[in-house]
Amino acid sequence: MYDYNLYNTLKQNEYTLPKNPNTSNEIIDTVLSYLSSNDSVLRDDIAYHIFSEWLIVKDNLTDEQKMRIYNYSANRKKLLFKIDLVDSDAVFQRSFLALIIALLLENNKIHFFLNEDEIRKAFDLLIELLKNEKNTLSFVEGKGWAHSIAHTADALDELIYQPFIDKLDVKKIMLTIDTFFKTNTMILTGEEDERLSNILITALSEQKISYKEIINWLISLAENIPKQLPEIPLINIKQFTQTLLIKLSVLGYDVDFQMFPIVTRYIK
Repeated sequence: MYDYNLYNTLKQNEYTLPKNPNTSNEIIDTVLSYLSSNDSVLRDDIAYHIFSEWLIVKDNLTDEQKMRIYNYSANRKKLLFKIDLVDSDAVFQRSFLALIIALLLENNKIHFFLNEDEIRKAFDLLIELLKNEKNTLSFVEGKGWAHSIAHTADALDELIYQPFIDKLDVKKIMLTIDTFFKTNTMILTGEEDERLSNILITALSEQKISYKEIINWLISLAENIPKQLPEIPLINIKQFTQTLLIKLSVLGYDVDFQMFPIVTRYIK
């Protein structure tokens, strides 16, 4: 049940938690529970906004408080909750916990409160989430944004910046993106291509992958399109390829679009 006074009290206090650790932990746990709600105002406008204030805008949590949030969000049973079900509101929990992990990782770039094992745990869970997520809905009428793929991509993008993540990890992410596109059975409508392509752009800027490796992988991505419902992966992969190539071109790379028949096939 939503505590109507909690948000207003936090806002009035500039999102500063009480000094009493038991009280502050109770507030953190309460706000974490809101992330699984199918009420978009409670989940997105209130809970996610509070975490953004705590971890990014005000940046006023202790390491112990941040680890409390991490241990909840990077919990396998919670992050992968009911992942085998396609039509379930459980997608909101998976999606928004991934988004909280993204905030934690962004904060970690400054404060380094996560060790290598904790980074690795988040990495493995996010890879599993991207690989196995079946609910790829973006906006759900009456319930707001589900957007699990986009939010997972945001978290993976933040992972690229972590010092413990290397070139082999980036290639594992690329392999997982390939698997996702080849096994997903829904046309993506919420700019997931933008969020997934950001991962490669970040990896390139962080020198954890080369331009040539991205191009070679992108060419191979369009190969071996599944024979069952080939139009869906074809459309999704085409959109992703176009988006990534345009970003690379904007960044000044000499992109040869003729190398990608999936993009140029309608040009006569």
